[in-house]
Amino acid sequence: MNSEVKGKITEILNRTFRVIDKCYENNNEASSIADYTKAESRLIFLRYSKTYRYGKRRFSEQELKFVFIEQFNKYCDEVGWDAYYSVETPTEWKYRFSGTDEPRKTEDGDGQSARIDICIHDNYGNRVCLLEFKAGNPEPFSFKKDFVKLSEEGGLCFFVHLLERQQSDTERNILNKKIGESIKESNYICHTIDSRYKGTKYLSKDVITIDGWEKL
Repeated sequence: MNSEVKGKITEILNRTFRVIDKCYENNNEASSIADYTKAESRLIFLRYSKTYRYGKRRFSEQELKFVFIEQFNKYCDEVGWDAYYSVETPTEWKYRFSGTDEPRKTEDGDGQSARIDICIHDNYGNRVCLLEFKAGNPEPFSFKKDFVKLSEEGGLCFFVHLLERQQSDTERNILNKKIGESIKESNYICHTIDSRYKGTKYLSKDVITIDGWEKL
């Protein structure tokens, strides 16, 4: 069951990356009229005001999550997969993500429930896959807390990382600097969106076979 779900989620992610690339290229608020026929989505990448971030294009994990949900729904309809999703799903365990300590699960009842970005459920409501989404290169703590959640909650987990552009070996540098041992319990997928650097790389505890994806 786990491998079957993993294959489905991997295919949905592959479609998600293809569509978000097209949105980035075609649905740009400042440059031209958006084109659904080219982008396959009605999502538009907005720009900040000229007084904030110099009018740069807004780039966040929110765009990625919404395109993923679009593609999830289309895929389920297409193949007849009777699956469901929840957003900001409460964790089963409690965690401590504050103070000077490393992020961790609490065993003594201290701490509080955290949230998982998207959880996939079967038709009985059981959780079959957890997904966390991240964009850009935030502080190490932001990465670590997400990987701790995925590691402790268990089951099939994906950490989906979106980069706008990169330099040589960006993903590996991020992994070495920020994530640590907890990545071993998750499937790390990193997609770069800019056409000059476009590509998808992954680290997985099991085999992922998608044409064009490169193993880190």
